[in-house]
Amino acid sequence: MTTRRDFFKIAGITAAGLMLGAEAILSPVHAKISLEEAIKKHLGVGLSAIKESNEIKVKAPSIAESGANVPIQVSASVPIEKVEALYIFVDKNPNPYIAHVEITPVNGEVFFATRIKMGATSPVRAILKLKDGSYLMAYKEVKVTVGGCG
Repeated sequence: MTTRRDFFKIAGITAAGLMLGAEAILSPVHAKISLEEAIKKHLGVGLSAIKESNEIKVKAPSIAESGANVPIQVSASVPIEKVEALYIFVDKNPNPYIAHVEITPVNGEVFFATRIKMGATSPVRAILKLKDGSYLMAYKEVKVTVGGCG
């Protein structure tokens, strides 16, 4: 039979465990990392190793009224057979990494559309990883009047 004292011990240990667990889960969300760190973490190369290309088009509003809901579209004229993945980064977000999309010939073409959060005026970068291991990039500057990451 569990006594009242045992119950409070278990409840205290459980509460402490939940608090420590929540801290471990929430801490990385609030940690700010630079664009260079995010690119190295997700792509394994630095920004200087990525070539700018006019074969990629980033469509986004020039001015976003709210950074909480910014529509973007990425398309590319690179043959689909040469593309492995698409990555999206926003330079000035607390965590610049936004998305990683695997591309296969079944997709038919390189095209991706979504809505993102932006904390401040910043370039939105689309980076294609090609099957030969190289990277191509294009970006569009989006002015944000009210940030959406805070």
